[in-house]
Amino acid sequence: MTGAMYAAIGGLKTHMTNLNVIGNNIANVNTPGYKAQRMIFQETIYTTSRAGSNGTEIRGGNTPSQIGYGSQVGSIDLNMSPGTFNPTGVAMDCMIEGDGFFLVGNKDLVFKDATDLPKLQLTRVGDFNIDANGYVVDGNRNVVYGFAMVNNPNYKEDAQQQYITDDNGNKINIQDKLILSTELVPLRVPLAAKAPTVDNGGIVNGENKWQAGDPVYDFLGPLTGDTDTGRGNWSLADHPELFNDDTGALANANLPEGVGMPTKADGTVDGQLAYTGPLPSMGGDLVSLNSISINSNGAITGVAENGDTVVIGYAAVGKVTAPDGVTHVGGPYYKAMEGAGEMTVGVAGGLLQEGTYLNNQIVTDDTTPGIKDLLGQNKENEIRNGGLEASTADVATEFASMIVTQRGYQANTRIVTVTDSMLEELVNMKR
Repeated sequence: MTGAMYAAIGGLKTHMTNLNVIGNNIANVNTPGYKAQRMIFQETIYTTSRAGSNGTEIRGGNTPSQIGYGSQVGSIDLNMSPGTFNPTGVAMDCMIEGDGFFLVGNKDLVFKDATDLPKLQLTRVGDFNIDANGYVVDGNRNVVYGFAMVNNPNYKEDAQQQYITDDNGNKINIQDKLILSTELVPLRVPLAAKAPTVDNGGIVNGENKWQAGDPVYDFLGPLTGDTDTGRGNWSLADHPELFNDDTGALANANLPEGVGMPTKADGTVDGQLAYTGPLPSMGGDLVSLNSISINSNGAITGVAENGDTVVIGYAAVGKVTAPDGVTHVGGPYYKAMEGAGEMTVGVAGGLLQEGTYLNNQIVTDDTTPGIKDLLGQNKENEIRNGGLEASTADVATEFASMIVTQRGYQANTRIVTVTDSMLEELVNMKR
């Protein structure tokens, strides 16, 4: 008889948990990027008073007789379907149309290959801005990761064709002075060039190679040491040892192995990768940008004082095999942990060339990058700016669920009351 009471108590606990889920959904009905949760009830243990049988040639069979003992929480799921667009009027606010997440984290993360991607936090909230150090950050000061524009080591000023094909069949862009690196880096406003002088290489034969304040992009060069995963970019700003203390001129003797001043028309040194483009001394000042915004491909751009458009970089879009399986780690952030499957990154709108790999890896006769390092095309994704993704919690649905939960809780209390009355009658049988 008391089994009914314990079943009802189990039901009370489960309904209270469901009410907690509903309350959290209602509390976040206006939270940007919030994904509504749903609790699934599940039956709990059963006791079998009579086993089932298939019957015999003479007698018929019977079904098992079992009694259940209440309910329990089966699962609490995230509804990761995209929310609606909520305009804010802020140029750098943005949302992802379709599946996927923005990638944020600390500045010091290193990605040797795709297995390191889960270090990043995932978010659907694109409340981006530029901090005092020039980094693109979200509303909680986490740095936004993406792909930066870099100087093209294969650039040829008078090239008549966009691409050439190397001996391994790889397409190489030779016409664009700037190209998109596929090394995943914290996005940051480029540094500004100092005034050109003869000593710093800015004036050659009386001709200015750059102007003061011009954006100075990273140079594509080989990575070394523990981070060697192919070709990647590194910033001259992070290597003050490359410059003479007195003049700020580039010290050729201090260049990393495999990188040197260009001595040939094709921009190489004895066939090795070389710097191309301007070589200004790094002053540490950031380029002053106005009208910073983000476009449909995730390109974060601004207008410099000289009127030129400066591309800070492209916000990366990460995808996992099972979006509903990501782990909530607080606030608008998730992690691609167990249950989420494999994670890939790319750029919205299918901007990247087919067969592009993380860390600028290329297929050669001797090397084949790991298949997990292949960057996603994300052709179905688009970035919408000027607004954020609205919460997927629906007030009408939550209120209806709350009424049903309240009545379910009430019904379980009646079972407790009735069981108590029956036990009282049992106790009072002996007068």
